Amino acid sequence: MDELNKRVLSIMDAKLLSKSAFAALLEVSLPVLTHIGSGRNKPGLELITKILTHFPDICPDWLLLGKGSMKRADLVKPDFNKELAELKELQQKMPDFEQNVAQILSYHQILLKEINYLKELQPYLLAIQNNANYIEQNLGVVKKSIELKLKV
Repeated sequence: MDELNKRVLSIMDAKLLSKSAFAALLEVSLPVLTHIGSGRNKPGLELITKILTHFPDICPDWLLLGKGSMKRADLVKPDFNKELAELKELQQKMPDFEQNVAQILSYHQILLKEINYLKELQPYLLAIQNNANYIEQNLGVVKKSIELKLKV
C-alpha cells in the first residue's frame, strides 16, 4: 500500500471514524475508501481537497508529502493584552483630557475678550495720561506762582 493511502487511513483512525462515517463526512462513496484501503487506488486531488477542507487541523505537507506531523502547528497569535490594557487606560483618561481641553479653550476665549477690551481702553488711558500730565504741569506753574507771591 502506498504511503499516501496509509496517511489517509491514519486520519480516519485519528478521528475515530469508521470507513462508512469517513466516506459520508467527505461525501465520497464507501468503495472509494475501500479501494484506497486495499491499495488498489490512490487518493485523488478531489479527496485530498475534501480531507483538508473538513479537517483544517491536518497539515497539508504531511498528507501530501509525509513531511512533518499530522496536525498543523498551532498558529501563534500575538498577545495584545498589554496594548489592550493601555488602550483601556487611555480611554478612561479621555473624558478628563477632553474636559481639560474645554476648560483651557474657555479660559483662552475669556483672555482674548479681556485683551480686546484692554485694546479698546488704550485710547482712553492715553487721554487720561495726557490729562494727568497737563494737570501736573499746571500744578507746577500754580505752585511756582504761589511761591513767588509768598516771597514778595
